[in-house]
Amino acid sequence: MTGKVSDNNQALPGSSVYIKDSYLGTVTNGEGDFRIKIPEKYKTGKLRISSIGYQSQEINLAQSKLPLAIQLQKDTCNLSEVLVMPKDTLLALLRRAYGKIKDNYFDVDTRMKGFYRESYFVPESKEYLYFGEALLDVFKTSYKTQAEGQVKILESRMNKHPMYDSLSRVMWYGGVQMPLHADDVKRRVEFISPSGFKKYNYSIAKSQLDGRSAYKIEFVPKESKQVEYKGVFYLDVESLAYLYFDYAYSEYGKEKRSNYLSRLGKLRSNLWSKSRGIKTKYLKRQGKYYLSYISDWEELYNERTSLNLVQFNEYLTTDISSENVGPIPLKEQTEYRDIFYLKAKDYSESDWKDETLIVPDSSLSKLMAYNPQEAGQLLNKTYSLPKGAQFKKKLIEILTRTYFDFDFERKTTSGVENAAIVYTPDSHHNFSKEFDPKNKQSFSLGMKMGYKLNSFFDVNYCSKTSIGTHFSELESLGFAYETPLINRGRQLFLMCGVNYFFSKDGYHIGDFTSESTFKAGGKKFRADKIALYVGKKKQGVSFDFGLRTKLCKFYSLFVSTGYQLDFSERDRLFIQEKSGFFLTRKKTDISSIAS
Repeated sequence: MTGKVSDNNQALPGSSVYIKDSYLGTVTNGEGDFRIKIPEKYKTGKLRISSIGYQSQEINLAQSKLPLAIQLQKDTCNLSEVLVMPKDTLLALLRRAYGKIKDNYFDVDTRMKGFYRESYFVPESKEYLYFGEALLDVFKTSYKTQAEGQVKILESRMNKHPMYDSLSRVMWYGGVQMPLHADDVKRRVEFISPSGFKKYNYSIAKSQLDGRSAYKIEFVPKESKQVEYKGVFYLDVESLAYLYFDYAYSEYGKEKRSNYLSRLGKLRSNLWSKSRGIKTKYLKRQGKYYLSYISDWEELYNERTSLNLVQFNEYLTTDISSENVGPIPLKEQTEYRDIFYLKAKDYSESDWKDETLIVPDSSLSKLMAYNPQEAGQLLNKTYSLPKGAQFKKKLIEILTRTYFDFDFERKTTSGVENAAIVYTPDSHHNFSKEFDPKNKQSFSLGMKMGYKLNSFFDVNYCSKTSIGTHFSELESLGFAYETPLINRGRQLFLMCGVNYFFSKDGYHIGDFTSESTFKAGGKKFRADKIALYVGKKKQGVSFDFGLRTKLCKFYSLFVSTGYQLDFSERDRLFIQEKSGFFLTRKKTDISSIAS
């Protein structure tokens, strides 16, 4: 089906054309023309046409003649009427709206199809550092919980500037996760939450949105409060559902964001935030509201290049299902730390080229930043990559697959029972002591550095050192596997690993004062105070089993237990300097003789 949308005088580009009571639709081009495919089951339904500032119109598909010539009339009722409302009454209204989230939005898991676009450009010259698009599959948990969902990239395409690195050394992560992490209602942003009311001043007006009566709520930070945003949001008068958010950084928000970006100056980003604007739109289908559109526009200043830069993301839901919904398999999920610039296919290599998919619904067309013609031109622009660009791309891919874990371990060590030590490093030194180690528990802190081979497997290196009385060191090289036990909401993973390790464990048997230099284990000791430990030096294989869950975007909590299979062990006396500069203190070990 084809047609043209106009008013009495001119074409209406960017008008929304969709099948009523469905998620199927399209948008008119620069001349107001559109083309839409009507599935058989909708051929007796209605086609709805809308554009911001105009009255919507519906057409019976079964009675329509092609091509369609649709004329929209201007909407004269889209003005705000200021309401005078006591503060307590207004806050009570906002509390009611917050409490009705579970009624107005999906209370079951959903699976959404979506369109994502990301761009990074120099506004003065309109020079794009990159321009990319993707089709997404999104598993979204119920609005009753703030638990995270998952995102899968179905198709992607991107055009990249050959001099990207010289213009900006920053790569942005998390963009394709917008439908999860940028859903203002799902994450309960503080300016709609009762816990945040004390930080803002609110005002209310009666308005219109999408042909429906709405409350327009303006919020600004209180002078004494340091909060990040200011702006407006709209509530449906009947249901009190959140319909639309439009907000930006406050002065404090810009300062906080710039401080965060300037800390990245150690990585030579040298960025400062000048402004940021976020828009979020919700629509109603079959009695429930769903996330329909998000845009995030941030203007930055790069000190290194003296350039203004704009980073812009937008997401549009194109289909949604709430029946027989399951999570996305782990190997198909996109991680929050993944960088779309690296993950998207180059446009020249992409097999998804025939169309620019933009399917906005009711009044979204004017919010979209790029029309199909502009997007097509940016994707088809020809560049040639300079030497070294592929190497830098591969290097960054490696870095984004690298992870670090911090580890606290409680360990029970078997080894020395009752013993007597007589230690004489030379004729001037003598140390003797009997001991019975009752506490065989030791504690250690460690760090693990790993590299993700894929969603399930990684290789890693681990280093641990003791804290407390006893002496312990461990180094290992390992191979690990993890798989989800719970793959919806807050994910829970089972972790299994095998490691080849080298360890040293010893009980503290005492310190002695050294008045002169002596040699032990091929090293010369000059410290005034020497600590002695008796224990074992081992190597072998260890097996780890544990559970891991994500706490937030970048941090996880894991607990594990392990078993060591020793291939070799030797009784050793460990000698360690306890005085002097801590970075230059020597330590060694020598054979111990049991009596």
